[in-house]
Amino acid sequence: MEIKKVGTYSAQSLQKIQESQRHLRGDEKVSPQDASTGGDKVELSKGYQHMTQLSKVAMERSDVRTEKVDQLRKLIENNNYQVDPEKIASKIVADSLY
Repeated sequence: MEIKKVGTYSAQSLQKIQESQRHLRGDEKVSPQDASTGGDKVELSKGYQHMTQLSKVAMERSDVRTEKVDQLRKLIENNNYQVDPEKIASKIVADSLY
């Protein structure tokens, strides 16, 4: 089986095609740099950006109580971690009042 190249496109010809398609759709004109990359754009929400920033700060902090974390991890791994539903419920109620 023989495969033949039907045609090749240079970056300039692809750019012209993309610009003409945008013009036909009525899109705003983009810079040649954006046209060569397809003009795709990703924008993250403010909430996601804020959570990412908070995560970085939390990871950089040195006051993580590693002893407490290790203790809880061992309890969970050994199936000895006990949940007090009344304590959780009272905390939820108290937090919702304030």
